[in-house]
Amino acid sequence: MARIRGGGRSESRGLICATAVLLAATFVPARTTLAQSDSTQNAQELRRQLDELREQINKLQARLGELESSKSAEVGSSPGAPTAKQEGTIQATQPPAQAAPSKQVGEATATYTTFSEDTVAAARFNNVPLDPKYKGFFRLPGTQTLLKIGGYFKTDFIYDFKPAGNSESFIPSSIPIPTVVGVNNSTVSIRPTRLSLDFRIPSTSLGDVRFYVEGDLFGTNATTPRLRHAYAQVKNVLIGQTFSNFMDPDGFPDTLDFQGPNGMVSIRNPQLRYGFALTPRTTFYVSVEKPSSDVIFKTPQFTDQPNAPSPDGAIRLRQEFERGHFQVAAIFRSIAAFLPTTPTPKTDSTFGWGVNVSTGMKTFGKDNAIFAVAAGQGISRYLQDTSGLGIDAEPKSPTSLKATPAVGVEAAYQHYWLKNLRSSAIYSYAAVNNTALFASTTPGTYNHATYTGSNIIWNPIGSLNIGAEFLYGWAMEQSGLKANAPRIQFSAKYSFVKVDADR
Repeated sequence: MARIRGGGRSESRGLICATAVLLAATFVPARTTLAQSDSTQNAQELRRQLDELREQINKLQARLGELESSKSAEVGSSPGAPTAKQEGTIQATQPPAQAAPSKQVGEATATYTTFSEDTVAAARFNNVPLDPKYKGFFRLPGTQTLLKIGGYFKTDFIYDFKPAGNSESFIPSSIPIPTVVGVNNSTVSIRPTRLSLDFRIPSTSLGDVRFYVEGDLFGTNATTPRLRHAYAQVKNVLIGQTFSNFMDPDGFPDTLDFQGPNGMVSIRNPQLRYGFALTPRTTFYVSVEKPSSDVIFKTPQFTDQPNAPSPDGAIRLRQEFERGHFQVAAIFRSIAAFLPTTPTPKTDSTFGWGVNVSTGMKTFGKDNAIFAVAAGQGISRYLQDTSGLGIDAEPKSPTSLKATPAVGVEAAYQHYWLKNLRSSAIYSYAAVNNTALFASTTPGTYNHATYTGSNIIWNPIGSLNIGAEFLYGWAMEQSGLKANAPRIQFSAKYSFVKVDADR
């Protein structure tokens, strides 16, 4: 086909040139004959004829330019075509070259869809994108840099049948105990709305260099912007803030709720990470991450002042398959607090550790199942429900600390009723085994809680998704007091990047 198009171009060029010569032959001899036969002819008439000739030539040149532009567009659409120079506004006549397939991103990982779209933000081995066709990316004018402006606008309509604590995220540990009878609550929130910038800079020696920045509106006030991710990755060296190496970025279930399962390991940490491949489908990562001793307690003898003697360290082994993945991660921590004991103040530290095992896989058709369990001592900061409660460690005695045992479990199943209609069922559990001294001196000590939910999500057109979800949380304190909270949530989300045409 290339020969035929090339021949057509040559024939068009020949036809244009022949036409130009014919026009010249028509006008020029006429001008010469008239000049010889009638020397008194007005020079203005000759100038008029010359202008007509120029106009015809300009039209032929314009037609030739159109043919050449059409041919350039056809060449540019083929993989590996040289990049055309762009000037002025952003152009998309030449899409980015397609990336080479990677065995480190299987079909199940690349196509797993969730309402939160967190899989897009996750760092990948060798910076290979989930979609190797770079859909949604464009080239910045005059540069080799690719950019994708991502994110979405999301609105939540929430109604609580009982007080649920946090009005915009479903957090079982925040459920008031005891329950206040006869109090309902409703809210409308746009805080989950987020915006992301994904820069890809090609390098012949380093491969794709990635800079990723993302934020939402869950800041300190009602709609204050908050930074979620800000990291750079060169080859497999990552520096910046993103999902902890202890976390499975592909283990988040498809929920409308912003928070998600209470027993899931989920945290974004500033870190330095390095990864390498053990086999074509197996990778190993090691990271040094920002420490934070989540310790808050007070006894008659002292009030804590937490500190961080050394950074947290995490390792992760991941196996990728076409129909799913499996990974196991471990974390090691030093948790410390300043204890103003008498007569001499002292700082005590304790060792914390944890293991997180998770998997995700396709089952039947487009359906997906995920499962994860995390257990250890001093990992409460890394679990959804217990992060920020100050129970990484608790007093074993008036002068010493002990890392508190904790466990988190998460399971979810995603089913597609139709191509554009899906549902998920979610269950999660989190628990912390408090020390006797802490439980006896601190009222309202968290012990365990559950998170269950089911939803239906419809994609009626383009990148618009709407859904309804029922959530039920149950929490119990160390004292045995407990409470529950049912919630109904309706959400509408419109993603900024629209890839598929309207059905």
